[in-house]
Amino acid sequence: MFKGTVGVSTSKMNKMPGIEKLLKDLEKTQVLIGIPEGPANNRPEGSITNAQLLYIHTHGVRQKEMREEMQPEIDKGTPYSKAYEMYLHEHGSPLWHSPPRPVLEPAVNHHKKQIAEKMKGITAEALDGRDPAPAITQLGLYGQNIARDWFTNPNNHWAPNSPVTAELKGADRPLIDQGELRKSITYVVKKG
Repeated sequence: MFKGTVGVSTSKMNKMPGIEKLLKDLEKTQVLIGIPEGPANNRPEGSITNAQLLYIHTHGVRQKEMREEMQPEIDKGTPYSKAYEMYLHEHGSPLWHSPPRPVLEPAVNHHKKQIAEKMKGITAEALDGRDPAPAITQLGLYGQNIARDWFTNPNNHWAPNSPVTAELKGADRPLIDQGELRKSITYVVKKG
């Protein structure tokens, strides 16, 4: 999640009724970019969701032997260690057959200056006494689009598909097949 803050002097607030409340409401508003947890999105019954699939592509895939060894515990409902997940996300692992291909954080970091400008525009709307909701929607759409575009952005520096995967898929571009995962990335505006 990308979070920005805005400082406002209250010396002029008495002259602008309602602005202070609008700014306080704005401060509690979040624009979240990703894949909301939910149904499997055009996947067969019982399949993983697009949110889970993006997680796998962000963190990579374990070797078959590791998956088989862990499966009994997963079947019992034992969750992965959150600390281990974070470590692997940050450092990767030479044991994975599929390298990590993160989407959300690098896409947002690559466009953080533009996002900051859009956030300033939202604040300017509120300070001018206008409803910032349309500008918030534009920020959400912008975030959604930069995340979707990251799949083909050369700055993602993703490792190419292995020759075996490229042959099976008919293409060497990672994470580009039917486009369902990419299309499932959206934004949500959360208030409060």
